[in-house]
Amino acid sequence: MRLNQHLFWFSRWAAVALTFPILPAATDSLDLRLITSLMSLHRVVIGASMIMMMVASKTSPETCHSEAGTFRQRNANSMLQSHSKHRIGANAKVVPQELMTCSGTPTLTTSNLTCAEYDAITKAITELWGSLSPVCNSTSCQQADWAGCVLRMAGHDFMDFKDGQGGADACTDMTDADNAGLAECLVLGEHGVSINDAYQKYCTKVSLADFLVIAAEAVMTASRSLVLAEDSSAPLIDFRSSFQFGRTTAMTCDFAEGRLPNPENGCSAVEETFITSMGLSWAQAAALMGVHTLGQAKISNSGYDGWWSDPENSRRFNNDYYVSMLIKGWVPEKSINNNSNKNQWARSDEGADPNVKEMMLDTDLCLAFGDSNGDLSAKTMDCCAWVRSTTPRITDIVNANGGLMCGDAPEESFAGVREGEDRGSGGGEFHNCCGDEFWQQGVGEIKPTCGDSHKPSGKAFKQVRSFASDESEWLRRFSEAWTQAIENGFAGLKPLEACSS
Repeated sequence: MRLNQHLFWFSRWAAVALTFPILPAATDSLDLRLITSLMSLHRVVIGASMIMMMVASKTSPETCHSEAGTFRQRNANSMLQSHSKHRIGANAKVVPQELMTCSGTPTLTTSNLTCAEYDAITKAITELWGSLSPVCNSTSCQQADWAGCVLRMAGHDFMDFKDGQGGADACTDMTDADNAGLAECLVLGEHGVSINDAYQKYCTKVSLADFLVIAAEAVMTASRSLVLAEDSSAPLIDFRSSFQFGRTTAMTCDFAEGRLPNPENGCSAVEETFITSMGLSWAQAAALMGVHTLGQAKISNSGYDGWWSDPENSRRFNNDYYVSMLIKGWVPEKSINNNSNKNQWARSDEGADPNVKEMMLDTDLCLAFGDSNGDLSAKTMDCCAWVRSTTPRITDIVNANGGLMCGDAPEESFAGVREGEDRGSGGGEFHNCCGDEFWQQGVGEIKPTCGDSHKPSGKAFKQVRSFASDESEWLRRFSEAWTQAIENGFAGLKPLEACSS
Protein backbone atom coordinates (compact mmCIF):
# COMPACT_ATOMS: atom_id res chain seq x y z
CA MET A 1 0.00 0.00 0.00
CA ARG A 2 2.80 2.41 0.92
CA LEU A 3 4.59 1.62 -2.36
CA ASN A 4 1.42 2.35 -4.32
CA GLN A 5 1.08 5.69 -2.58
CA HIS A 6 4.66 6.62 -3.40
CA LEU A 7 4.18 5.58 -7.02
CA PHE A 8 0.95 7.57 -7.24
CA TRP A 9 2.41 10.78 -5.86
CA PHE A 10 5.63 10.47 -7.83
CA SER A 11 3.61 10.06 -11.03
CA ARG A 12 1.63 13.19 -10.17
CA TRP A 13 4.81 15.12 -9.44
CA ALA A 14 6.42 13.97 -12.70
CA ALA A 15 3.40 15.02 -14.71
CA VAL A 16 2.97 18.38 -13.02
CA ALA A 17 6.62 19.37 -12.63
CA LEU A 18 7.13 19.92 -16.34
CA THR A 19 4.09 22.17 -16.57
CA PHE A 20 5.87 24.95 -14.69
CA PRO A 21 7.72 27.58 -16.70
CA ILE A 22 11.19 26.10 -16.90
CA LEU A 23 12.80 28.70 -19.12
CA PRO A 24 13.12 31.82 -16.98
CA ALA A 25 16.55 30.68 -15.87
CA ALA A 26 17.64 30.27 -19.46
CA THR A 27 19.72 32.82 -21.27
CA ASP A 28 18.49 34.87 -24.19
CA SER A 29 20.70 32.84 -26.50
CA LEU A 30 19.11 29.52 -25.54
CA ASP A 31 19.28 27.11 -28.46
CA LEU A 32 15.77 26.44 -29.71
CA ARG A 33 16.63 22.77 -30.10
CA LEU A 34 16.66 22.59 -26.32
CA ILE A 35 13.01 23.61 -26.36
CA THR A 36 12.01 20.70 -28.55
CA SER A 37 14.29 18.35 -26.59
CA LEU A 38 12.51 19.37 -23.40
CA MET A 39 9.18 18.81 -25.12
CA SER A 40 10.30 15.31 -26.12
CA LEU A 41 11.50 14.61 -22.57
CA HIS A 42 8.15 15.82 -21.29
CA ARG A 43 6.37 13.38 -23.60
CA VAL A 44 8.42 10.47 -22.23
CA VAL A 45 7.85 11.47 -18.60
CA ILE A 46 4.13 11.92 -19.13
CA GLY A 47 3.92 8.49 -20.77
CA ALA A 48 5.75 6.89 -17.87
CA SER A 49 3.63 8.74 -15.33
CA MET A 50 0.47 7.52 -17.04
CA ILE A 51 1.57 3.91 -16.53
CA MET A 52 2.54 4.58 -12.91
CA MET A 53 -0.79 6.29 -12.23
CA MET A 54 -2.66 3.31 -13.65
CA VAL A 55 -0.65 0.89 -11.49
CA ALA A 56 -0.73 2.98 -8.33
CA SER A 57 -4.29 4.26 -8.37
CA LYS A 58 -6.02 1.74 -10.63
CA THR A 59 -7.06 4.64 -12.82
CA SER A 60 -8.54 3.76 -16.21
CA PRO A 61 -6.38 4.28 -19.32
CA GLU A 62 -8.98 6.75 -20.63
CA THR A 63 -8.79 8.93 -17.49
CA CYS A 64 -4.99 8.85 -17.47
CA HIS A 65 -4.86 9.76 -21.15
CA SER A 66 -7.20 12.68 -20.59
CA GLU A 67 -5.11 14.03 -17.71
CA ALA A 68 -1.91 13.57 -19.68
CA GLY A 69 -3.38 15.46 -22.61
CA THR A 70 -4.27 18.36 -20.33
CA PHE A 71 -0.75 18.39 -18.88
CA ARG A 72 0.87 18.24 -22.35
CA GLN A 73 -1.20 21.16 -23.63
CA ARG A 74 -0.50 23.25 -20.53
CA ASN A 75 3.21 22.52 -20.78
CA ALA A 76 3.35 23.29 -24.51
CA ASN A 77 1.73 26.67 -23.97
CA SER A 78 4.01 27.37 -21.00
CA MET A 79 7.15 26.54 -22.97
CA LEU A 80 6.11 28.58 -25.98
CA GLN A 81 5.17 31.62 -23.93
CA SER A 82 8.28 31.41 -21.76
CA HIS A 83 10.58 30.97 -24.73
CA SER A 84 8.93 33.86 -26.52
CA LYS A 85 9.39 36.24 -23.60
CA HIS A 86 12.96 35.31 -22.78
CA ARG A 87 14.23 35.13 -26.34
CA ILE A 88 13.34 38.66 -27.35
CA GLY A 89 10.71 40.17 -25.09
CA ALA A 90 7.16 40.00 -23.92
CA ASN A 91 5.78 40.45 -27.45
CA ALA A 92 8.15 38.02 -29.18
CA LYS A 93 6.73 35.47 -31.61
CA VAL A 94 7.74 31.87 -32.23
CA VAL A 95 7.39 30.39 -35.73
CA PRO A 96 7.14 26.68 -36.59
CA GLN A 97 10.67 26.33 -37.99
CA GLU A 98 12.09 27.30 -34.60
CA LEU A 99 10.32 24.38 -32.94
CA MET A 100 11.27 21.66 -35.41
CA THR A 101 14.40 19.55 -35.00
CA CYS A 102 16.87 18.79 -37.78
CA SER A 103 20.16 16.87 -37.60
CA GLY A 104 21.68 19.25 -40.15
CA THR A 105 20.92 22.71 -41.43
CA PRO A 106 17.26 22.88 -42.47
CA THR A 107 16.74 24.06 -46.01
CA LEU A 108 14.51 27.10 -46.39
CA THR A 109 13.71 26.58 -50.09
CA THR A 110 13.36 23.22 -51.84
CA SER A 111 15.59 23.23 -54.89
CA ASN A 112 14.41 19.97 -56.42
CA LEU A 113 11.89 17.27 -55.56
CA THR A 114 10.92 14.07 -57.33
CA CYS A 115 7.67 12.15 -57.32
CA ALA A 116 9.45 9.37 -55.43
CA GLU A 117 10.47 11.80 -52.70
CA TYR A 118 6.96 13.24 -52.48
CA ASP A 119 5.65 9.68 -52.17
CA ALA A 120 8.20 8.87 -49.45
CA ILE A 121 7.12 11.85 -47.36
CA THR A 122 3.47 10.96 -47.90
CA LYS A 123 4.19 7.39 -46.82
CA ALA A 124 5.98 8.56 -43.67
CA ILE A 125 3.07 10.83 -42.67
CA THR A 126 0.53 8.11 -43.49
CA GLU A 127 2.39 5.64 -41.29
CA LEU A 128 2.32 8.12 -38.39
CA TRP A 129 -1.41 8.60 -38.88
CA GLY A 130 -1.88 4.83 -39.17
CA SER A 131 -0.02 4.23 -35.90
CA LEU A 132 -2.86 5.94 -34.04
CA SER A 133 -5.95 4.14 -32.82
CA PRO A 134 -8.77 3.94 -35.39
CA VAL A 135 -11.34 3.62 -32.60
CA CYS A 136 -13.72 6.55 -32.33
CA ASN A 137 -16.10 7.26 -29.45
CA SER A 138 -18.11 10.20 -28.17
CA THR A 139 -15.09 12.16 -26.95
CA SER A 140 -12.04 10.87 -28.77
CA CYS A 141 -10.92 9.73 -32.20
CA GLN A 142 -7.13 9.75 -32.44
CA GLN A 143 -6.85 9.58 -36.23
CA ALA A 144 -9.46 12.33 -36.62
CA ASP A 145 -7.74 14.54 -34.02
CA TRP A 146 -4.31 14.15 -35.63
CA ALA A 147 -5.50 14.65 -39.20
CA GLY A 148 -7.52 17.67 -38.12
CA CYS A 149 -4.53 19.18 -36.34
CA VAL A 150 -2.22 18.71 -39.35
CA LEU A 151 -4.82 20.30 -41.64
CA ARG A 152 -5.39 23.14 -39.19
CA MET A 153 -1.65 23.83 -39.16
CA ALA A 154 -1.57 24.06 -42.95
CA GLY A 155 -4.74 26.14 -43.05
CA HIS A 156 -3.61 28.64 -40.43
CA ASP A 157 -0.42 28.95 -42.46
CA PHE A 158 -2.00 29.81 -45.82
CA MET A 159 -4.99 31.80 -44.52
CA ASP A 160 -2.77 34.79 -43.69
CA PHE A 161 -2.29 35.60 -47.40
CA LYS A 162 -3.20 39.17 -48.29
CA ASP A 163 -1.88 41.74 -50.77
CA GLY A 164 0.91 39.43 -51.93
CA GLN A 165 2.23 38.66 -48.43
CA GLY A 166 2.00 35.43 -46.48
CA GLY A 167 0.51 32.21 -47.74
CA ALA A 168 1.89 28.70 -47.28
CA ASP A 169 5.29 29.83 -46.00
CA ALA A 170 5.33 27.84 -42.72
CA CYS A 171 5.13 31.08 -40.77
CA THR A 172 2.53 31.62 -38.10
CA ASP A 173 2.88 32.82 -34.54
CA MET A 174 2.80 29.69 -32.40
CA THR A 175 2.21 31.75 -29.24
CA ASP A 176 -1.00 33.25 -30.65
CA ALA A 177 -4.11 31.97 -28.87
CA ASP A 178 -5.65 31.20 -32.28
CA ASN A 179 -2.90 28.63 -32.83
CA ALA A 180 -3.30 26.84 -29.50
CA GLY A 181 -2.86 23.09 -29.90
CA LEU A 182 -0.88 23.21 -33.14
CA ALA A 183 2.40 22.49 -31.37
CA GLU A 184 0.90 19.12 -30.45
CA CYS A 185 0.86 17.59 -33.93
CA LEU A 186 3.78 19.73 -35.08
CA VAL A 187 6.38 18.69 -32.50
CA LEU A 188 5.09 17.88 -29.01
CA GLY A 189 2.87 14.99 -30.00
CA GLU A 190 -0.88 14.79 -30.62
CA HIS A 191 -1.67 11.48 -28.93
CA GLY A 192 2.09 10.99 -28.77
CA VAL A 193 2.73 11.45 -32.50
CA SER A 194 4.09 14.52 -34.32
CA ILE A 195 5.00 15.30 -37.92
CA ASN A 196 8.43 16.31 -36.63
CA ASP A 197 9.11 12.57 -36.42
CA ALA A 198 8.95 12.46 -40.22
CA TYR A 199 10.31 15.95 -40.95
CA GLN A 200 13.70 15.14 -39.41
CA LYS A 201 14.39 12.72 -42.27
CA TYR A 202 13.81 15.33 -44.97
CA CYS A 203 14.63 18.66 -43.32
CA THR A 204 17.90 19.23 -45.19
CA LYS A 205 16.19 18.55 -48.52
CA VAL A 206 12.62 19.88 -48.25
CA SER A 207 11.58 23.25 -46.86
CA LEU A 208 9.15 23.19 -43.95
CA ALA A 209 6.80 25.29 -46.09
CA ASP A 210 6.63 22.52 -48.68
CA PHE A 211 6.62 19.80 -46.02
CA LEU A 212 3.54 21.15 -44.23
CA VAL A 213 1.59 21.17 -47.49
CA ILE A 214 2.65 17.60 -48.32
CA ALA A 215 1.76 16.48 -44.78
CA ALA A 216 -1.73 17.98 -45.09
CA GLU A 217 -2.23 16.32 -48.48
CA ALA A 218 -1.04 13.02 -46.99
CA VAL A 219 -3.61 13.00 -44.18
CA MET A 220 -6.41 13.89 -46.58
CA THR A 221 -5.35 11.08 -48.91
CA ALA A 222 -5.01 8.60 -46.02
CA SER A 223 -8.42 9.46 -44.58
CA ARG A 224 -9.94 9.34 -48.07
CA SER A 225 -8.65 5.76 -48.37
CA LEU A 226 -11.13 4.75 -45.65
CA VAL A 227 -13.96 5.91 -47.91
CA LEU A 228 -12.52 4.04 -50.90
CA ALA A 229 -12.08 0.87 -48.85
CA GLU A 230 -15.85 0.78 -48.27
CA ASP A 231 -16.84 1.93 -51.75
CA SER A 232 -14.36 1.33 -54.56
CA SER A 233 -16.55 3.38 -56.91
CA ALA A 234 -16.17 6.52 -54.78
CA PRO A 235 -14.28 9.34 -56.52
CA LEU A 236 -10.53 9.52 -55.99
CA ILE A 237 -8.57 12.57 -54.93
CA ASP A 238 -5.14 13.22 -56.46
CA PHE A 239 -2.89 15.86 -54.95
CA ARG A 240 0.44 14.71 -56.34
CA SER A 241 -0.29 15.48 -60.00
CA SER A 242 -0.89 19.17 -59.24
CA PHE A 243 1.65 19.66 -56.45
CA GLN A 244 4.47 22.12 -57.10
CA PHE A 245 7.48 22.70 -54.87
CA GLY A 246 9.70 25.67 -54.16
CA ARG A 247 7.98 27.45 -51.26
CA THR A 248 10.39 29.37 -49.05
CA THR A 249 10.02 29.02 -45.29
CA ALA A 250 9.65 32.43 -43.67
CA MET A 251 11.20 33.13 -40.28
CA THR A 252 9.21 36.28 -39.60
CA CYS A 253 5.64 37.26 -40.46
CA ASP A 254 4.55 40.02 -38.10
CA PHE A 255 2.16 41.29 -40.77
CA ALA A 256 0.02 38.16 -40.33
CA GLU A 257 -1.29 39.13 -36.90
CA GLY A 258 -5.08 39.29 -36.86
CA ARG A 259 -5.57 37.84 -40.34
CA LEU A 260 -7.13 34.53 -39.31
CA PRO A 261 -10.94 34.60 -39.69
CA ASN A 262 -12.93 35.03 -36.48
CA PRO A 263 -15.73 32.43 -36.49
CA GLU A 264 -17.96 34.86 -34.59
CA ASN A 265 -18.06 37.08 -37.70
CA GLY A 266 -19.71 34.43 -39.84
CA CYS A 267 -19.69 34.84 -43.60
CA SER A 268 -18.22 38.34 -43.32
CA ALA A 269 -15.05 36.62 -42.10
CA VAL A 270 -15.29 33.99 -44.87
CA GLU A 271 -15.61 36.74 -47.46
CA GLU A 272 -12.75 38.82 -46.07
CA THR A 273 -10.27 35.94 -45.76
CA PHE A 274 -11.13 33.49 -48.51
CA ILE A 275 -12.60 35.71 -51.20
CA THR A 276 -11.14 39.22 -50.83
CA SER A 277 -7.68 38.23 -49.57
CA MET A 278 -7.11 34.74 -51.01
CA GLY A 279 -8.97 35.31 -54.28
CA LEU A 280 -11.36 32.35 -54.08
CA SER A 281 -14.94 32.29 -55.33
CA TRP A 282 -17.84 31.53 -52.97
CA ALA A 283 -18.01 28.02 -54.44
CA GLN A 284 -14.30 27.49 -53.79
CA ALA A 285 -14.53 28.99 -50.30
CA ALA A 286 -17.42 26.67 -49.44
CA ALA A 287 -15.47 23.71 -50.85
CA LEU A 288 -12.33 24.55 -48.86
CA MET A 289 -14.38 24.74 -45.65
CA GLY A 290 -14.96 21.02 -46.18
CA VAL A 291 -11.69 20.34 -44.36
CA HIS A 292 -13.89 20.55 -41.25
CA THR A 293 -15.07 17.08 -42.15
CA LEU A 294 -11.90 15.95 -40.33
CA GLY A 295 -11.27 16.40 -36.61
CA GLN A 296 -13.10 18.26 -33.88
CA ALA A 297 -13.05 21.59 -32.07
CA LYS A 298 -11.65 21.62 -28.53
CA ILE A 299 -12.13 24.25 -25.85
CA SER A 300 -8.44 24.03 -24.95
CA ASN A 301 -7.49 24.96 -28.52
CA SER A 302 -10.06 27.22 -30.17
CA GLY A 303 -12.56 27.75 -27.38
CA TYR A 304 -15.23 25.84 -29.32
CA ASP A 305 -16.44 22.35 -28.50
CA GLY A 306 -17.61 19.41 -30.58
CA TRP A 307 -17.49 17.44 -33.82
CA TRP A 308 -18.50 18.90 -37.17
CA SER A 309 -19.77 15.44 -37.95
CA ASP A 310 -20.20 12.23 -36.00
CA PRO A 311 -16.91 10.84 -34.61
CA GLU A 312 -16.49 8.03 -37.16
CA ASN A 313 -17.06 10.29 -40.17
CA SER A 314 -14.62 12.77 -38.63
CA ARG A 315 -11.75 10.45 -39.57
CA ARG A 316 -12.93 10.14 -43.18
CA PHE A 317 -12.31 12.74 -45.85
CA ASN A 318 -15.80 12.81 -47.33
CA ASN A 319 -18.69 15.20 -47.91
CA ASP A 320 -20.47 14.44 -44.63
CA TYR A 321 -19.78 18.01 -43.46
CA TYR A 322 -22.25 19.29 -46.08
CA VAL A 323 -24.71 16.44 -45.58
CA SER A 324 -24.76 17.15 -41.82
CA MET A 325 -25.39 20.83 -42.45
CA LEU A 326 -28.55 20.07 -44.41
CA ILE A 327 -30.18 16.94 -42.96
CA LYS A 328 -29.75 17.88 -39.31
CA GLY A 329 -31.20 20.71 -37.23
CA TRP A 330 -29.10 23.40 -35.52
CA VAL A 331 -29.84 25.79 -32.67
CA PRO A 332 -27.62 28.39 -30.94
CA GLU A 333 -25.35 27.33 -28.09
CA LYS A 334 -24.19 30.50 -26.42
CA SER A 335 -21.13 31.28 -24.27
CA ILE A 336 -19.16 28.06 -24.63
CA ASN A 337 -17.39 27.28 -21.37
CA ASN A 338 -18.87 30.55 -20.02
CA ASN A 339 -17.01 32.59 -22.63
CA SER A 340 -19.41 35.09 -24.21
CA ASN A 341 -17.01 35.50 -27.15
CA LYS A 342 -17.37 31.84 -28.12
CA ASN A 343 -20.76 30.85 -29.52
CA GLN A 344 -21.69 27.97 -31.83
CA TRP A 345 -24.60 25.94 -33.19
CA ALA A 346 -25.52 22.64 -31.55
CA ARG A 347 -27.25 19.74 -33.25
CA SER A 348 -30.89 19.77 -32.14
CA ASP A 349 -32.78 17.12 -34.11
CA GLU A 350 -34.28 13.81 -33.00
CA GLY A 351 -31.38 11.85 -34.45
CA ALA A 352 -28.80 13.53 -32.22
CA ASP A 353 -26.88 11.22 -29.90
CA PRO A 354 -26.97 12.79 -26.42
CA ASN A 355 -23.49 11.39 -25.77
CA VAL A 356 -21.93 12.97 -28.86
CA LYS A 357 -21.56 16.73 -29.21
CA GLU A 358 -22.01 17.83 -32.82
CA MET A 359 -21.69 21.50 -33.68
CA MET A 360 -21.18 24.06 -36.41
CA LEU A 361 -19.59 27.50 -36.24
CA ASP A 362 -21.11 30.68 -37.67
CA THR A 363 -18.55 30.48 -40.48
CA ASP A 364 -19.81 26.99 -41.35
CA LEU A 365 -23.56 27.34 -41.08
CA CYS A 366 -23.73 30.77 -42.73
CA LEU A 367 -22.81 29.05 -45.98
CA ALA A 368 -26.27 27.43 -46.03
CA PHE A 369 -28.48 29.51 -43.74
CA GLY A 370 -29.15 33.14 -42.91
CA ASP A 371 -31.83 35.70 -42.17
CA SER A 372 -33.36 37.97 -44.80
CA ASN A 373 -30.00 39.75 -45.05
CA GLY A 374 -28.07 36.51 -45.29
CA ASP A 375 -26.58 36.93 -41.79
CA LEU A 376 -26.24 34.25 -39.13
CA SER A 377 -25.00 34.64 -35.57
CA ALA A 378 -25.27 32.14 -32.72
CA LYS A 379 -24.54 34.94 -30.27
CA THR A 380 -27.28 37.34 -31.31
CA MET A 381 -29.92 35.13 -32.95
CA ASP A 382 -32.40 32.73 -31.37
CA CYS A 383 -33.64 30.61 -34.24
CA CYS A 384 -33.37 27.11 -35.68
CA ALA A 385 -31.40 26.43 -38.87
CA TRP A 386 -33.05 23.66 -40.88
CA VAL A 387 -34.26 22.92 -44.38
CA ARG A 388 -37.42 21.10 -45.48
CA SER A 389 -37.05 17.76 -47.19
CA THR A 390 -39.34 19.11 -49.94
CA THR A 391 -36.75 21.72 -50.93
CA PRO A 392 -35.46 20.85 -54.42
CA ARG A 393 -32.68 18.20 -54.41
CA ILE A 394 -32.81 17.72 -50.63
CA THR A 395 -34.78 14.48 -50.99
CA ASP A 396 -31.91 13.03 -53.06
CA ILE A 397 -29.47 13.86 -50.26
CA VAL A 398 -31.76 12.26 -47.68
CA ASN A 399 -32.17 9.11 -49.77
CA ALA A 400 -28.42 8.80 -50.31
CA ASN A 401 -27.75 9.01 -46.57
CA GLY A 402 -29.93 6.41 -44.91
CA GLY A 403 -33.28 7.95 -45.78
CA LEU A 404 -33.41 10.00 -42.58
CA MET A 405 -34.20 13.68 -42.23
CA CYS A 406 -33.46 15.04 -38.75
CA GLY A 407 -33.43 11.49 -37.43
CA ASP A 408 -36.75 10.43 -38.94
CA ALA A 409 -38.08 9.28 -42.29
CA PRO A 410 -39.48 12.38 -44.08
CA GLU A 411 -42.86 10.88 -44.79
CA GLU A 412 -43.26 9.75 -41.17
CA SER A 413 -42.34 13.17 -39.86
CA PHE A 414 -45.54 14.55 -41.42
CA ALA A 415 -47.82 12.19 -39.47
CA GLY A 416 -50.77 14.05 -38.01
CA VAL A 417 -50.26 17.11 -40.22
CA ARG A 418 -53.27 17.85 -42.43
CA GLU A 419 -52.78 18.29 -46.14
CA GLY A 420 -52.19 21.93 -46.92
CA GLU A 421 -51.25 22.84 -43.33
CA ASP A 422 -47.94 24.59 -42.72
CA ARG A 423 -45.76 21.67 -41.77
CA GLY A 424 -43.29 23.97 -40.03
CA SER A 425 -45.78 25.27 -37.46
CA GLY A 426 -47.83 22.11 -37.20
CA GLY A 427 -45.03 19.97 -35.79
CA GLY A 428 -43.72 17.60 -38.44
CA GLU A 429 -40.21 18.32 -39.65
CA PHE A 430 -39.85 21.53 -37.68
CA HIS A 431 -40.34 19.65 -34.43
CA ASN A 432 -38.08 16.80 -35.50
CA CYS A 433 -35.32 19.15 -36.60
CA CYS A 434 -35.50 21.83 -33.94
CA GLY A 435 -36.63 20.02 -30.81
CA ASP A 436 -39.05 20.77 -27.97
CA GLU A 437 -37.39 24.05 -27.05
CA PHE A 438 -38.47 25.53 -30.38
CA TRP A 439 -41.91 23.95 -30.69
CA GLN A 440 -44.86 23.17 -28.42
CA GLN A 441 -47.90 21.04 -29.16
CA GLY A 442 -50.93 23.29 -29.60
CA VAL A 443 -48.80 26.42 -29.84
CA GLY A 444 -46.79 25.59 -32.90
CA GLU A 445 -43.56 27.31 -33.81
CA ILE A 446 -42.60 29.32 -30.71
CA LYS A 447 -39.20 30.38 -31.98
CA PRO A 448 -38.40 31.26 -35.56
CA THR A 449 -36.60 29.46 -38.35
CA CYS A 450 -33.30 31.05 -39.42
CA GLY A 451 -34.53 32.45 -42.70
CA ASP A 452 -36.80 30.47 -45.01
CA SER A 453 -36.79 26.68 -44.55
CA HIS A 454 -38.25 26.33 -48.06
CA LYS A 455 -35.41 28.31 -49.61
CA PRO A 456 -32.41 28.89 -47.33
CA SER A 457 -30.53 32.11 -48.01
CA GLY A 458 -26.97 31.22 -46.98
CA LYS A 459 -24.16 32.78 -48.97
CA ALA A 460 -23.39 29.47 -50.68
CA PHE A 461 -26.52 27.37 -50.16
CA LYS A 462 -26.60 26.10 -53.74
CA GLN A 463 -22.98 25.02 -53.51
CA VAL A 464 -23.49 23.33 -50.12
CA ARG A 465 -26.47 21.46 -51.55
CA SER A 466 -24.45 20.49 -54.62
CA PHE A 467 -21.53 19.21 -52.53
CA ALA A 468 -23.86 17.25 -50.25
CA SER A 469 -25.49 15.50 -53.21
CA ASP A 470 -22.40 15.05 -55.40
CA GLU A 471 -19.14 14.21 -53.69
CA SER A 472 -17.19 14.29 -56.95
CA GLU A 473 -18.27 17.90 -57.51
CA TRP A 474 -17.07 18.83 -54.04
CA LEU A 475 -13.69 17.14 -54.58
CA ARG A 476 -13.29 18.90 -57.94
CA ARG A 477 -13.99 22.31 -56.42
CA PHE A 478 -11.91 21.50 -53.36
CA SER A 479 -8.88 20.64 -55.50
CA GLU A 480 -9.20 23.98 -57.30
CA ALA A 481 -9.43 25.91 -54.05
CA TRP A 482 -6.65 23.93 -52.34
CA THR A 483 -4.23 24.49 -55.21
CA GLN A 484 -4.84 28.24 -55.21
CA ALA A 485 -4.59 28.45 -51.42
CA ILE A 486 -1.22 26.69 -51.24
CA GLU A 487 0.25 28.57 -54.21
CA ASN A 488 -0.82 32.10 -53.29
CA GLY A 489 2.23 34.34 -52.83
CA PHE A 490 4.69 32.11 -54.66
CA ALA A 491 5.90 32.65 -58.20
CA GLY A 492 8.15 30.16 -59.94
CA LEU A 493 6.93 26.98 -58.25
CA LYS A 494 7.99 23.85 -60.10
CA PRO A 495 6.22 20.55 -60.83
CA LEU A 496 7.57 17.35 -59.32
CA GLU A 497 10.42 15.78 -61.24
CA ALA A 498 10.98 12.24 -62.56
CA CYS A 499 7.31 11.27 -62.48
CA SER A 500 6.09 8.34 -64.53
CA SER A 501 2.92 8.89 -66.51
